[in-house]
Amino acid sequence: MKRFLLTLFACFGLAFAAYAAKDVKDGNAYVKAVQKDQFEFQGNPLGKNMLLGSLQSIKDEGKLTGVVLRNPDKATAEHKHLLKVIADYLQIQAYAGDGKDLQPLTE
Repeated sequence: MKRFLLTLFACFGLAFAAYAAKDVKDGNAYVKAVQKDQFEFQGNPLGKNMLLGSLQSIKDEGKLTGVVLRNPDKATAEHKHLLKVIADYLQIQAYAGDGKDLQPLTE
């Protein structure tokens, strides 16, 4: 019974890791602007501080070199500013685009 539960938890852990990694591709974290000052990252709406913490932990693992705003047309000027400030703080690049045509994010 213990082996079964251990195997089950290991499978859930691997499945979650694969799901969580879908928003990080080629060293870039892909985020969406959703509400006033919130972003969606890895399926969760996050405020600016939570997003900073999430990106910092990925950067500490050595897997992050940039952040991409997926929906720049729907993002407000505040979203763009916050994302640029977060990128500057983490010393990574900030982009806008859909993944194929990335443009540097301007405020």
